[in-house]
Amino acid sequence: MRKMIVISIVGLVACALTGCTRPASPPQSRNPSANESAQTVIVPKIWEDKELATWAVPVAGLGVPPSFLSEKEYYALPVDNLRTYPVYHPNFEPPGYRDWLKKQRPQPLITPEKLKTEADWIEAGRRVFEELDTAISRTDDPIVINYFSDAEVIDKYRDEHGDVPDKNGVILEYRWVVDTDGKLKISLASCASCHTKMMPDGSLLRGASSNFDLAFSPAADILLAKLRGAVSKGEDFYNQFGVPWREDDIHARFKGMSDDELKAFQDQKSGGVVGSYFARFNGSPFFTTRMADLNGVKDRHYLDATGTHLNRGPADIARYCTLVEFTDIGVFGSHHMVNPTDVLHVRPPDEAMYAMALYIYSLKPPPSPYPFNAKAQRGKKIFESEGCIECHTPPAYTNNKLVAVPGFEPNLDDPQTKRLDISTRRVGTDPGLALRTRKGTGYYKIPSLRGVWYRIVFEHSGSIGSLEDWFDPKRLRDDYEPSGWRGPGVKTRAVPGHPFGHDLTDEDKAALIAFLRTL
Repeated sequence: MRKMIVISIVGLVACALTGCTRPASPPQSRNPSANESAQTVIVPKIWEDKELATWAVPVAGLGVPPSFLSEKEYYALPVDNLRTYPVYHPNFEPPGYRDWLKKQRPQPLITPEKLKTEADWIEAGRRVFEELDTAISRTDDPIVINYFSDAEVIDKYRDEHGDVPDKNGVILEYRWVVDTDGKLKISLASCASCHTKMMPDGSLLRGASSNFDLAFSPAADILLAKLRGAVSKGEDFYNQFGVPWREDDIHARFKGMSDDELKAFQDQKSGGVVGSYFARFNGSPFFTTRMADLNGVKDRHYLDATGTHLNRGPADIARYCTLVEFTDIGVFGSHHMVNPTDVLHVRPPDEAMYAMALYIYSLKPPPSPYPFNAKAQRGKKIFESEGCIECHTPPAYTNNKLVAVPGFEPNLDDPQTKRLDISTRRVGTDPGLALRTRKGTGYYKIPSLRGVWYRIVFEHSGSIGSLEDWFDPKRLRDDYEPSGWRGPGVKTRAVPGHPFGHDLTDEDKAALIAFLRTL
């Protein structure tokens, strides 16, 4: 989804009302048309006021959820339904590829009338996942076009920052598009750019956290500038992250920063793995967000590390994708953080977003290459005897509860809190993201352990780079140097929370880790 980007350059009304967090049946759909009734999949109305009203979790410090664009306003937006095409490294681009692209007329991203079975819809959703682009970033600026025509130049920025091609030579952060004006343009890739992992052999693991990133290049500068609108960089930075209802808002400093001061801030080293986390819109460069693993999301009850939204069914996934990419208006109570004209331009077809949601719901963690040998079997017994299954309950290896952070006391008399599934246990997790950002709910969701073998970093901000480091009690010390994200200009800091397993012997830890890598 769109990142409102900092990255290197600096995603059942009744059930909610009665207190459960999962629907007993699929989300309510509109009455099908004659054409729809012949299909096996009925697409619900994605942006519906009554569903939005019970979807988001209240923001810590405000006590109310963020506001949404109204149903009426949303469906008044023009529909954008354009397919896109891969951007190749110049050394891999097929002969005549751009000439062929220039001859294409604008093509639809999705053609619902051709989809007859659920399998058809899931396959269409895969294409939406891979091809959806950030429409506002589209450009035919010669600087951008020429950047992707010069192998020597692109390799310079790739080696320094990112833009790494896969085994077929495709650079995954960008897409070609034949726009409605018939011009060939380049834009930023959307969903797949954050939720695709490039494996060591150059193959791709769809749905996993990204491990590649935008290069700090002239092309990226221009594309990102189109997202900013008519504001200064400092003001834009504050609009992305500011928390004006907090008197001690750490982001207030951005308001008055000059371009040079902001660049100096962004140039500070933060450690970690490129592409595995970022300071997303409503998040923070001081408390980053680890990119989510979408494999197995069907079995999780909350979205985002801080459980910002309920996951009641595929319609909520479609809603969330729509929110992040198209309609986040940045309204929190009386605080309006962005100019609506800077973010509201087009909307996608409901059919496209629901098809993608069905595809995302179909994603499951791939089988682990790690053997369930004697060592792992012993680790499974340790996992059970240590009580890990209380929070990481099989088969999803999460109990799908929210855990309150230090400094936050849920208002259990509030109807909006009563509908949440809150754990009675606390683990002392760092409260920064959960209390000091606009994504802060006062909680973190208990994550699933399925697929930890292919994950790049751990903890909500991606502070830890391996399971071995997670179970090292040294990470609780202030002189610890995190093996993942550290923070702007930070060299050492504690990574608090979740002390379970720290008192195990080295042999038992190794066995426990061996088991976790089989999940």
